[in-house]
Amino acid sequence: MKLFKKLALLTLVVSSFASANEMEISAQKQAVSNNTKVQTYIGNVRISFADDNQPETRAAVMRFEDGKTVMEGDVEIILNNAVAIADKVTYISSNNGLVAKMDKVTFTFK
Repeated sequence: MKLFKKLALLTLVVSSFASANEMEISAQKQAVSNNTKVQTYIGNVRISFADDNQPETRAAVMRFEDGKTVMEGDVEIILNNAVAIADKVTYISSNNGLVAKMDKVTFTFK
């Protein structure tokens, strides 16, 4: 129950800053810098993007695997107010848009 409450709170907190980008983030753990400009999400990270607000993503390697798009090597997810960096991101289509799954991601806000 404790973990559920933390995840629910994390989703609410993240949803508030992410609403401008129409995305929702869930993760097992969040670390925030003192100035809150750098936020790291760790463990079963999922970012849901609305269908009409899909991010630009860059990576060293991109491949298609079982209907999923896998991007690896210095992955950058470019948003209106931030850049997110991850080692590997797997994109999956959903009914409402796009879901990005990863183990860890770090957002740096402008």
